[in-house]
Amino acid sequence: MCLALALTPVGCSRAAPSHSHGQLTSEVVDPADAAADGLRARLTADDAFGCARDGEALVRQHPASRRLRAWWIGCVSAAGRRTEAAAMSAAMLSAPRGDPWARLAEVLAAVGGGTIVDPALLGRSEALLTDLPNHADAVVARAWLLLAMHRAADILALAAAESGTPASARVYALLDAARSDPTRLPEALSVAGGVAQDDPEFVAVAVTAAGLLSQQERSVEALEWVEAALAHAPGAPSLLRRRWHLMQERADVGDIADAVFADIDDVVASWPDRPDVLLAAVDGARAVGRAGHAGLLEQRLLAEYPDSPEAESVLYRRLDLRDAAGTRLDVEASLLRDTMLAAFLARPIHHDPRKLATVARWRFEAKMAVPSATPESILAAVEDMIAHEPVVPSPKLVGARALFDRTPFHDRAGELARAGIEASESYARAWREAGSLHVDMLRRDHVTVGSTILGNLALKSGDLDAAQAAFRRAESNSLGPFADLQLGLAEVARRRGDRDAAELHLVAGLSLPGDGGERCRGALVELYRARTGSTQGLSQYMEGLEAGSAERRKRQALASYDESAAPLPDFSLRSTDHREVTLASLRGKIVVLHFWFKTCAGCLLEMPELSAFAAAHAGDPDVAVVSIHYGGSLGAVAEWVRAQRLPFTVLMDDGYAERIGVHSYPTTWFLDPEGRRRFDEGFGYTRHLREEFEWRIEALRARAAPPANSG
Repeated sequence: MCLALALTPVGCSRAAPSHSHGQLTSEVVDPADAAADGLRARLTADDAFGCARDGEALVRQHPASRRLRAWWIGCVSAAGRRTEAAAMSAAMLSAPRGDPWARLAEVLAAVGGGTIVDPALLGRSEALLTDLPNHADAVVARAWLLLAMHRAADILALAAAESGTPASARVYALLDAARSDPTRLPEALSVAGGVAQDDPEFVAVAVTAAGLLSQQERSVEALEWVEAALAHAPGAPSLLRRRWHLMQERADVGDIADAVFADIDDVVASWPDRPDVLLAAVDGARAVGRAGHAGLLEQRLLAEYPDSPEAESVLYRRLDLRDAAGTRLDVEASLLRDTMLAAFLARPIHHDPRKLATVARWRFEAKMAVPSATPESILAAVEDMIAHEPVVPSPKLVGARALFDRTPFHDRAGELARAGIEASESYARAWREAGSLHVDMLRRDHVTVGSTILGNLALKSGDLDAAQAAFRRAESNSLGPFADLQLGLAEVARRRGDRDAAELHLVAGLSLPGDGGERCRGALVELYRARTGSTQGLSQYMEGLEAGSAERRKRQALASYDESAAPLPDFSLRSTDHREVTLASLRGKIVVLHFWFKTCAGCLLEMPELSAFAAAHAGDPDVAVVSIHYGGSLGAVAEWVRAQRLPFTVLMDDGYAERIGVHSYPTTWFLDPEGRRRFDEGFGYTRHLREEFEWRIEALRARAAPPANSG
């Protein structure tokens, strides 16, 4: 069988297996190094469970080999035992100082954990190349870290310098580069096609190749890659999941669901002692609509492997309501959920700190959703949430606001607000040093929220100078009007007798959606009553403010016209209705280019207004409303779009948004008929979307219109 990533065949020559020895320059490998090589190969071939299980015995057999221990730690982490792996890595780092194998263990533990939260690992993984010169372990660890962080350009740089860079990482990076530079595709195909099928690296390459082909709706070719890899790694969970997904897409299978279902049962019978395979089978059964059978498999997993990472995953998923957005729980259901959340937190063994932190946050949110929750119970939930998420700044700030709004524990609220700001500054600094382009927006948002809380605390104590200083810091970092900030600035101005300034701050908040705009409106009513002594003439007053606010918003929107804009680079993207759409095909129209994703809260909040705007222009020959969806699979997004009946074209992003500088969502750009970005909606959303979008459209129409005959 000749496996191909393109419609034209790729040569099927069998390359020599990738280097299997730890030390590239060594011809003699001692037993401990041979064992470490074996663990690395099994981890490469997606056998984390077996690698972790058998690695423990190998480490006992060779207790002096720190290299072997490092790879075993990587296997333990990849098998889902992340808390255990982190603890073992920390123990290795404690002594002796400067041990490169301890740093290797630290990187492998983080890669296996699935989420990279410490940007310092980038530098440490790079240092391994110097500390372990000519050693395959250093190159592999560095490549895996870059792959986990989706740093394709850095992978290509590594591959140019190090011939031992894993083929799977190179294929990923080359395919990513080929999105904007198609000339890189032949190189990607050459690398993928040159990996021998009995090489452990073939499994990782197959997963990458199958993922790409699946996105391109070429399921037959994708399934060829998966089947070839399964011949050498029949219990690899990632391959099994991909196989069952692809089998559903095969048009030449009679009863697809029955075929997948039968295959799932065969696999489970073949691997009776593998909880990782059992969890993959749960996912496969749910994917083909066999929820009942999936439930039976879950019960078996919980009964036979109650303390396993897989059992933890099953319980975690049962608590996850993110796919049921908008669902309101009655009192009985809320109490049951709270009991289940508490039971999860009380489990004697926790394998994944991310799951633990998320459940602690869910319990805090559940507590806040109960109006009768006592201040003491809210404080306990806040402290629990923070204890399980010591690094990320946002829980501190969320907790600070909760304590300020709902409890008398204001001293603790201030402590958390200051700690959240400090943590955000430190977090952002570390990521800037790692080259992140997104982090400053998050930092500014955190500083705005934290400083606003401190300003309101100062108002409570009557310290107007401290309040104004805190609010001014928030204002200088704010990405746009923020209800608590506008209200705080207005209150400082009011207490100082400057009602005109207070009014301006509140008017700026009128355009905020939902509760924020209404709170500013209510404060303006109170300001008017205090000024006039009655509500007589209030309607005319508010109408005047609304008109003035609209005029200011219009001036601000149109003043952002970019005179020097160059045409955007072209794209060719697949739509959810299976068309290829290019930006060039939209030339001659005013294009409203919207960037979003279906789990983005702000995106969903503005979706009704955006849909109404798009529907109003559905027959407009001069305007095209087109959106680019970040992340997700074509099938899942297409199903969601159909269910929502969105009246505009939805394209799947292939990295285009990041290439042109979109780093926040939702974002909307307005292109003139020559494809130049003339207006940027700015950050976030507004409750006046249709009105503000129409202003920009009419301005572009006026500029595009031919000049009237003069005579």
